[in-house]
Amino acid sequence: MTQALTPRLSPSSPSAITAFDTPWPSLVSTARTVRLCLREARPLVQVMFVLRFVTGALLTASAAHHRPDAPHLLIGTAAWWAATVSVYVFNGVSDLREDRANRSQRPLASGRLTEVAARRAVVVTALAGLLLSCAAGWRVVEATAVFLALGYAYSAPRIAAKCRSWSASGVTCAAAGTTYIAGVVSSGSELTAEAAVFALVLSLGVGLIAAVAKDLGSTRGDALAGRRTLAVIRGDRSARRFCAASGGALTLVLTAGALWVHELPLDAAAAAFAVGALCVAGRCLPPRMKSGTAGEANVRGPYRSWMATQYAVHLAALAALALA
Repeated sequence: MTQALTPRLSPSSPSAITAFDTPWPSLVSTARTVRLCLREARPLVQVMFVLRFVTGALLTASAAHHRPDAPHLLIGTAAWWAATVSVYVFNGVSDLREDRANRSQRPLASGRLTEVAARRAVVVTALAGLLLSCAAGWRVVEATAVFLALGYAYSAPRIAAKCRSWSASGVTCAAAGTTYIAGVVSSGSELTAEAAVFALVLSLGVGLIAAVAKDLGSTRGDALAGRRTLAVIRGDRSARRFCAASGGALTLVLTAGALWVHELPLDAAAAAFAVGALCVAGRCLPPRMKSGTAGEANVRGPYRSWMATQYAVHLAALAALALA
């Protein structure tokens, strides 16, 4: 009787297909969305924020002759990475109009990632960052909350700091500084002179160089969106001069700090920064014109040189720390 009442599903039955095959397209779609969100959040920037966090922690712990708790540090790093993804995906959503005007090939601007999916990712990664930071300590939770607030203040409509160079510089400088401080508190040590000098100069570099250089070549879309950046108001040439001058000034500050502190990691960082500042200045020269327009490599050159400089400075400091 039981057999008679129980339907048998053949392999070709629609119900059988629904029962066994439906999850796979859903998983593939979810994986694709995650990949596109990570790409929208600029992988090189994500790694840079992780490097800032880790460098702040290790510089402080080393100077205090204290070995940081590895699991604690890893959880804090994961929390910061999630918060960074949230902030930069939100920035991508808020930049959608400008990016399309500038013909950006990022996932959101190109239509490969939907705005709805991106907004969900913003919420999920922000919550993940806050929850993970709870395991790293309340001071890390506070730093994560401040970082998220700064990130949203940078991009949020009506209050968007990105619309003016001075406010963009202030917010990005504060966000970078908060990252170093979060690394310091996650190490369980107090801020040292070495870590303070390093964090101060590199954070100022983000505000004075990166925040200005990123707008080069994007003036068309920025002007359309009503932004009042240095490149829009004064032109690319003035913005390039400002970046080159800022790099030179910060080189002097970091060199003076290295001579004062006299620790190998800071000495190595100062040397790498000096070379990088020269490269940034070289890339800030007026771009060569090809068929009446500047090539993308020339337009983005100052920003890319600054990114390479940041990587070199952090890796030099960590390498010297390992050798010390």
